[in-house]
This record gives sequence, structure tokens and C-alpha cells, in this order.
Amino acid sequence: MLINREVEWKVKKLRQNSFEFANKSGKLLAWQIKKRKEQNTINKIVVAGEETNNSKEIRKAFLDFYRGLYKNNERNNLRKIERFLKEKNIQKISTVEKEKLNIPIEIEEIKEIIKEFKKGKAPGPDGLTASYYKEMESVLLTPLQEVMNSIFKEREIPETWQEALITLIPKQDSDLLQVKNYRPISLLNTDYKIFAGILARRLKSILTETIHKDQAGFLPGRQIKDNTRNIINIIEYLSARCDRQAMMMFVDAEKAFDNIIWDFLLKQLEYMEVGTEFFNGIKAIYTEQKAKLIINNVETEEIRIAKGTRQGCPLSPLLFIMVLEVLLNSIRQNKEIKGVRVGQNEYKVKAFADDLVVTMEDPMGSAKEVLEEFEQFGKVAGFKLNKKKTKIMVKNMDTEVIEELQQQMEIEVVKKVKYLGIWVTPKNIDLFKNNYETVWKGIKKDLETWGKLKISFWGRIATIKMSVLPKMLFLFQNIPVVKGTKTFKEWQRVISKYIWQGRKPRIKFKLLTDAKERGGFALPDLKLYYEASCLCWVKTWIKLENKEVLDLEGADNRFGWHAYLWREKRKVHKGFEIIFLQAR
Repeated sequence: MLINREVEWKVKKLRQNSFEFANKSGKLLAWQIKKRKEQNTINKIVVAGEETNNSKEIRKAFLDFYRGLYKNNERNNLRKIERFLKEKNIQKISTVEKEKLNIPIEIEEIKEIIKEFKKGKAPGPDGLTASYYKEMESVLLTPLQEVMNSIFKEREIPETWQEALITLIPKQDSDLLQVKNYRPISLLNTDYKIFAGILARRLKSILTETIHKDQAGFLPGRQIKDNTRNIINIIEYLSARCDRQAMMMFVDAEKAFDNIIWDFLLKQLEYMEVGTEFFNGIKAIYTEQKAKLIINNVETEEIRIAKGTRQGCPLSPLLFIMVLEVLLNSIRQNKEIKGVRVGQNEYKVKAFADDLVVTMEDPMGSAKEVLEEFEQFGKVAGFKLNKKKTKIMVKNMDTEVIEELQQQMEIEVVKKVKYLGIWVTPKNIDLFKNNYETVWKGIKKDLETWGKLKISFWGRIATIKMSVLPKMLFLFQNIPVVKGTKTFKEWQRVISKYIWQGRKPRIKFKLLTDAKERGGFALPDLKLYYEASCLCWVKTWIKLENKEVLDLEGADNRFGWHAYLWREKRKVHKGFEIIFLQAR
């Protein structure tokens, strides 16, 4: 009888949740429309050249791989590291910045980090969730503060902070029979993440001034679209100057985050003169670590970790870009590497975390120097260039020269590269076809699938907001190259067909896309979002602050697409239509 009542209560709760959330953007609707995949279970992998589905062999293969990956084979390398860093003339932080890093941790800092935690996240090995810390905040604040400030003085962390559970996430579009094609994410104890979060906040404020704007990852005010815009502009600039040979090297590093050598990381912090207390906090974390892998919901034996930054730790991305900045700065300062020069600016590198592009003129001479920079940096810092996955794209080069370059660098020259989610080719005229048409084809397929589900009218509008708009907005912000209104009308037709389930629309599309406050239904108007994204690009020109972009895009103001901004709709050069018509 008791069981029946419990079942009855759960059914009522399920119906209530369905009534409240089935038509709103949220987890329930997302679950309904998500693509059905196999459970996150590793059923089969390749071991010693042969496939196996034996669960013990699968666990052992992953265990052996990660034991080898996290083992530091570069012992007693401190002198080489010191010599390397001394030559690179590491930038020191100011006295004011040092004080900010090293002041004792305050209760308010702990409160702010706990407040930012999202409920429902997987806990670390101790099983204590973020919700626990939110509920018990008043009791835990003082003990947490005492422990954290003690670490600043004593350089010792609780043993539980050394532990982690590593869950493996399959990489998209990769061979999942290979052990290396899974991304390790560390599940860490919440109290550790509070401490690391405080250190990360302090470090971020310092790195915003220290890290060059070429690095767009993990720092406030920097965005992916900055890098994409730079690459597209360089391609366009070189297209108009056929006499200038150039190449772009799209770098892929082997397990970039997992290979960073701790000795290099700590020595760099010393050379930056971050201060004793802050240094103690970082060194306490990067002295000893251990973890267990979770394979098909089974924990493996413990492994020791002696290198790499934990993916899942708030500090990890900031420490990584700090280390990588040494390499990027070395490339910038190397006069033998000839970047693409426009006016007084020279464009050599762009990075978003480890997604790195090196742009060079005089490819034959510059390429050798670039590879040497990577090799020297890799020996001391652990950054390993993966030549098989690294790709080169060339401009204005003959076939014979391309073949010679390919042989010299042992890196493939390709005609199409996916960079930060955007397909790039040597001709910008292909941007629409390779990106918009491909993405929209996938969206149409999704809409056909969702149309078969029992989703209400309001639910269908919510699906457009949740799953269609983000994909299109990403393209609008990175490559606003849609020409004319015909494309938007086609998109509108497809969306309208989905909203009305193939029946004749009963409400005008304009009313559907109007704000709810004005009696509309708030269906996203893709054309309006596109125009807003275009204005963000034009804003760069209006503000006149980003001199690099102004120089690169304004290299030919009279005939480039920008001419349309100030020529009062008079006839402009036909080259205007090559790229961006968004300035209208």
C-alpha cells in the first residue's frame, strides 16, 4: 500500500513538472529534443592493435594510458627551465598587483565563490555537493577561511584536496576506439574549488594586463569572434595582394593541458614575482596530486599525477594561458619570423587557449624558425606539437613551393580548416557555403525530427530559442556575410512550417516575432539578430580604439567594403561585395 502511494505521488509530481516546464526553455524541453545517443558507456576500444570489449581490459588500457600521460619524464630539468626563462625576459608584475594577490583571504571572497556555484553539478571524491556548501555556509565560512590562510603561510593543503575522480568525455568527430580520443575532466572536492576559485579571481585581474590581446581565451572582454575576424581579414588582405606569399599554421598540440610541466609553471610564477603567499597557494596544489578514473561507472586504481593542469579546476585555464604566453611572446619577438605586415602592425599569432594560429610571410624562412620555437618551448614546458593534426593553409604560392614547404615542415597543406567552429578557406567567398549552408542543413533535419514529437505551440517556439538561435547567432557574430533578404525569407519559411506543423499560419510572422509586452510571441527574428551582430562589427570602426583592426580592415578604405560606411550609398568598388554586406 505504501509503495502504491509513493508511485502515485511520483506520477503526480511528474505531471506537475510536465505542466510547468514542458513549454519553457529548460532541462525538460532540452531532454525531449536532444539527439538520442548511446549511453556514455565505452563498449569497445583498440588495445595493442586489436579491438576488445572486455571491461577489465578496457579499464586497464585507460589506466595504463593515463599513468603514462601524467608521469613526468623530464626530471631534474630546473637548470634548463631557468636558462630558458631568463632568456625570454619574463614580465614582472607591479607592486600593487602583488599586494592584491597576497592579501589574506576574506570571508566575502569565499561567499562570492559559493554564491556562483550552480546546483546539480557532480561532486568530488568526498561526495559533498555545492548545495551542501550553500546550505551550511554560515557554519563553514570561518573554518574555510582559517584553512585557506594557513595554506598561504604553510604551503600545505588538506590531503583530500589532492584527490580527484576523472571522468572521460568523448571528443566530437573522432575515432572513439582510440583511448587518446577521450577528454579527462577532473571532479574535484567543492572546498578545493572554492580555494582555487579565489586564486583564479585574483590571477585573472593580473593576467588581463599581462597577457597580450592575441590570446582571446578565459579573460574578460575577449571573445572568439576577435580571432575569427582577424583571420578572415588577413585572408582578404592577402587576396588583394597576389605578390605576397603567406601561410597560416593552425596548430594542434598533444594533450596540451595535460602535458604542462609543473616545474616550468612554478618557475614562471617566481620570475613574475607573484609574492610568497600566492606562490605558496599554487605550489601546494602543484606538488602532489592523485586521481581515480571512472570507466563505465567503475572506479579504477589510484594513479599519481606529476604534470598537467586539471581540466575542471577554475585555475587550470588561467595557468595554461600564462604558460603559453611565454611561447607566443617569443614568436612575436623573433625577428626571423616574418608576420603579415599591414601599415605599422605585424600579425603573427592568434590564440584561444591552445587553439593557436601562426601567420607568416616568407613561408620558407619563417616556418623553420617557428618549428624551432615550438621545439625549444616544448622541451622545457611540455607543449608538444602534433604534426599529424596541425594544418597549413597557404596564399599566393605556386604548387612547387607548396610541395617543398610541406616536405620541409612535415605538415599537411590543406584547402579547408575548421578554426574555433568556423570553416576557413583561402577564399572568403566560400564562407557562406561552408558554414551557413552546412549549419542550416543540420537545423532543417532537427526541425523535421522535432516536428514528430508531441511538443505544444509554445514548446516549439522555445525549441527555436534554445537550439536554433544559438547556432545561427554564433555564425552571425563571427562571420556576418549573409547577402540580401532572400536567405532570411527561406529560413523564415522553414521555421514557420515547423511552428505551424505544416499547416497554414494563423498569425502573421511579424506578430510571432514581436515582444510579449506588445502582444507578440517572442519567436526569434533571425534577420534582426543578424543586423544587431553586424552593428557590433561596425562599432569597432565607430569607436576607433582597436588600431590593429582599423589598420588591417582599413588597408584600402577607398575600395574596401568599409568604403560603404562613409560614401553615402554612392557606387562603390565591386570588390565591396566580396565579403561583408552587413554595413548597410
